[in-house]
Amino acid sequence: MPIEMALAPELATIGGIAGKFKSAGLVGELITGMIRGETGRDLIDDARRLVAEYGGDEYVSISGLENIGEGHGGLIVFNHPNSDILFPAVLNLMIKVYDVGGHKPVFLMGEEIPMTQAFNKIYPVPGSIALIRRFQHLYSDNIIPVPVSRSRKDYRSGRALAFDGAMSKLESGGIVFISPEGHVEVGNTISPIETFHSGTGRMAIMASAYGINVLPVGIWGENGRRIRVQIGKPFLVEEIDGVEAVRVLMERIAGELPPQFRGPFA
Repeated sequence: MPIEMALAPELATIGGIAGKFKSAGLVGELITGMIRGETGRDLIDDARRLVAEYGGDEYVSISGLENIGEGHGGLIVFNHPNSDILFPAVLNLMIKVYDVGGHKPVFLMGEEIPMTQAFNKIYPVPGSIALIRRFQHLYSDNIIPVPVSRSRKDYRSGRALAFDGAMSKLESGGIVFISPEGHVEVGNTISPIETFHSGTGRMAIMASAYGINVLPVGIWGENGRRIRVQIGKPFLVEEIDGVEAVRVLMERIAGELPPQFRGPFA
């Protein structure tokens, strides 16, 4: 199969993630909430239930929490390994951010389940946009939806709305999570530089202009036995171009990863 039509790696992890939702007793609650169009569900509370199913701190080890200042907002940027690594890592990190700094963090999340993917060439599973939108609507206080597939008519307008929503959260002192890659890595190694999203660079530039810190986070798995999350020291972006800024973001993230996962920054 040509790389342009390669199956998205997320497809292989959906069953395992769904199993964790089921064992945490969340499936029935979420389906009911989605059917009723409920909103404002507490993501932190549900994350605690899911993290317990993954094994808690025994499975996800987080270092560098001292870099998250209590009462201070920030833009948390992280690499994007496959979902079976990323999902429990981000859930655990969100809980720690809330417990340490008192923030209910917000993260930017794609609106589609990719069916095929080659970096930014993403084609969604039919019907997945409507499903994901209902899921995101449940957690309206914590999730900012982002169109991912460039074939969508609302691709540019939707991403502009997501950008504005994220900046509004940052300016009000919140913490926002975003991946500058915006797609799953191949082999859980940082992607080629030309595939990074300059919009994240522009967001970091604007946040830095307001004195809002950027925190680089490296996420990786250790042979399926454990997941590591390393939070780096906060910094402000000095670049004025989004392309250059996002390159700096990923270079900082790479510095928090073991050498074998740094890709172009090895």
